[in-house]
Amino acid sequence: MKALVFHAPEDLRLENVAERPLAAGEIRVGVRFGGICGTDLRIFKGTKVIEAPRVIGHEFVGRVSEVGDGVVGISEGMRVTVYPVVVCGECYACRAGRRNICVNRRTLGYELDGGFAESVVVPAGAVAAGNVVPVPDAVSDQDAAASEPVAAALQGIMRADIEPGTSVLIMGGGPIGLAHVQLARQRGAGPVIVSEVLEQRRTRALAHGADHAIDPTAAPLAEQLREITGEDGPEVCFVDVGVPALVEEAVGLLRKGGRCVIFAGMPLNRRISLDPNVIHYREVDVRGSSGSTAELQRAVLDHAADGTLDLSLLVSDVLPLSDWQQGFSMKTEGAGLKVLLDMSS
Repeated sequence: MKALVFHAPEDLRLENVAERPLAAGEIRVGVRFGGICGTDLRIFKGTKVIEAPRVIGHEFVGRVSEVGDGVVGISEGMRVTVYPVVVCGECYACRAGRRNICVNRRTLGYELDGGFAESVVVPAGAVAAGNVVPVPDAVSDQDAAASEPVAAALQGIMRADIEPGTSVLIMGGGPIGLAHVQLARQRGAGPVIVSEVLEQRRTRALAHGADHAIDPTAAPLAEQLREITGEDGPEVCFVDVGVPALVEEAVGLLRKGGRCVIFAGMPLNRRISLDPNVIHYREVDVRGSSGSTAELQRAVLDHAADGTLDLSLLVSDVLPLSDWQQGFSMKTEGAGLKVLLDMSS
């Protein structure tokens, strides 16, 4: 089968690799579309370290093409997405119900071969844990391919404790930022403000439901926010761009009791400086958000099926797998939004 294999930083190769036989409890999924994630780009650039060789890609949709012995409830031909994290179920994080940060987690596309291939094997542990998520009939393959990153965005929304009337600043108008716009709106947040340097992304943010889309280079961000939120500032800020300095800025922009959610992965070995008195006297919380769960991925697909989430707004380009270099270049340059690779062409 054709597969996009990581060998070393800046060394991805489209190769023919052998399909391995299924073990008991496993399934094979014939992949239709795989989404290029910022983490895939970080792997390619060497700022996220994984062992090589490895088939990368963790956002994908396809049909079950083979079912191993002992698998129940899954049949050939089912259209599915796959929650890509295989958890242990036994560590302190799993026991506390926070399986998204399992201490012993393994992930398709990182420690296990992933979905930038014509087919992918889903391990028995993932199958047994419910990671295989059926796609509702009302949701297209392209939209379903975007469900994994939107599920991660939903995890961030939950970490932010958003309620009706919560004022929200979203730093970054890429796919995750736009997902946060929709999800915040779904919970009644307002005003929802997107800070984004690219004009086309600001335009898209407004189309997704943002109340305001501002250019942080046009004037100091604090000044622009005061015109919208008054002197108090926003209650919640999502840092959806992997720029450490934005965390420092975000904490200083929040109102008392505000919450800064660091969503984006950052470059390795970077540090930030925070004024502890801002956190102490203003009781500002700095929170992380990492990954999601299979349950959240199901919820996203259900919302897409009932029309309360529009995943199609996030997908801007579909390229054949052979054009993966163009897709990665688009991700590097911030062109478009979610770029999908079509494994069937």
